[in-house]
Amino acid sequence: MLNFRKESQWRKNNGETFGFLLSLISTFIGLFIALSVNTFLDNINQKNNLIKLLNTTNLAIENCQMKTKGMYLNTASSGVNLTEILKKTPVELPKLYPQLETNNMVNDYFSPNAFQAYIVCIDNMGTFVKNLNNADQDNNGTKIEVLNSYLKYLEFAKSINNLEIERLDGKIDEAQETASLKKIVDQFTTSK
Repeated sequence: MLNFRKESQWRKNNGETFGFLLSLISTFIGLFIALSVNTFLDNINQKNNLIKLLNTTNLAIENCQMKTKGMYLNTASSGVNLTEILKKTPVELPKLYPQLETNNMVNDYFSPNAFQAYIVCIDNMGTFVKNLNNADQDNNGTKIEVLNSYLKYLEFAKSINNLEIERLDGKIDEAQETASLKKIVDQFTTSK
């Protein structure tokens, strides 16, 4: 329309219509550009928020690791019965970690392989916590084995989060993340 001849008879007779059509087209173009930029910036913001959530979750995992080593394993190695300690202070899953499954940001931005590894990890950790807090089982040796397995899964969970953070930061792509996840899973399953 801009190239439409200025000396055209139609343009001279319909100047207001031409101006209106030109304004209408430019308004829609501006609107679509603004929506595209807003969507792009919102995606970046959501990924940054997910990185913050994963970093916070890693801190919760580290706190849980320290508590497991200090409160349970060190106490058990000094000869104290774990069942009594577990009655007073039961083992808990790391805060925030169980909620990742239902978090919209995780559902939108986690890679499928990392999410699958997360599901396996949370299911096993839940089983460990349930077995540890079971008052019927009174064998210290078995509980120590379960605590050590629980610690391995906490480390595995942290590794998954760290790989996702690297992918979201753009340091690795999804193929590199998948290869790293496979390597971690292989090391993890062979060291069990």
